Amino acid sequence: MSKKIIAGNWKQNGSLKTSVKLSKDISYALKKNNFKHEIIIFPPTLYLYPIITNQKHEKLKLGSQNVSSFNNGAYTGEISASMLKDLKMNYCLVGHSERRHILNEEDAVLSDKVSRLYENNLKVIYCIGETLEQYKNKETKTILKNQIRALFKKNKLNIVSKPRNLILAYEPVWAIGTGLIPTDKELTNTFNFIYKTINSLTNNKSSLKILYGGSVTPDNAFMLMKTKHMDGLLIGGASLNAKKFIDICSTI
Repeated sequence: MSKKIIAGNWKQNGSLKTSVKLSKDISYALKKNNFKHEIIIFPPTLYLYPIITNQKHEKLKLGSQNVSSFNNGAYTGEISASMLKDLKMNYCLVGHSERRHILNEEDAVLSDKVSRLYENNLKVIYCIGETLEQYKNKETKTILKNQIRALFKKNKLNIVSKPRNLILAYEPVWAIGTGLIPTDKELTNTFNFIYKTINSLTNNKSSLKILYGGSVTPDNAFMLMKTKHMDGLLIGGASLNAKKFIDICSTI
């Protein structure tokens, strides 16, 4: 079985004390378990450095929830890809639905973020997904195709040249934090579609991994991972609890 990716997005949650403790608890659990997966956590940016200095387990990778679309310069409040590289980050999230729909980030901005990360050799987890209205209108495939094509078309770097630096995460917006998940048939059809779309844009030369995110729990993780072409999970709320997060890792 190829190595799977289990990522936890903590979003805008926690304090310095609770974030460091959570990372320590996850690190401790990793020491006790011989997981062969790639385990990643995405704490709030403010707590990345304290976590780095307090956790030493090499299996636990760290990522940033956001990055600037610009290189270093007069961009107050932004964090550049080179800064994340300097902090020895492994990954960065781009395109999460909350960035798209709450903070109104458009495809062109997201593509520029991917370019900055590629220039600094950081790995990207690029999120795609449809809203509830789009899902009800049976527009899922159209939305996903447009989001994927926009990234490949507008990105100034050759994604195919560094396929391992890009991971796609399918997160249906209507499933995030709602307890709802697509049916087995829907997941199979959607992941087949994403896989074929990627290959059509890369002339069947892609080895991009595809994750699923949206109300993942220890109870449904095993069944979710039976989906063909699903290479891992991007976990939200359950990643804020060390036991739940490790239980998910243990089911795969």
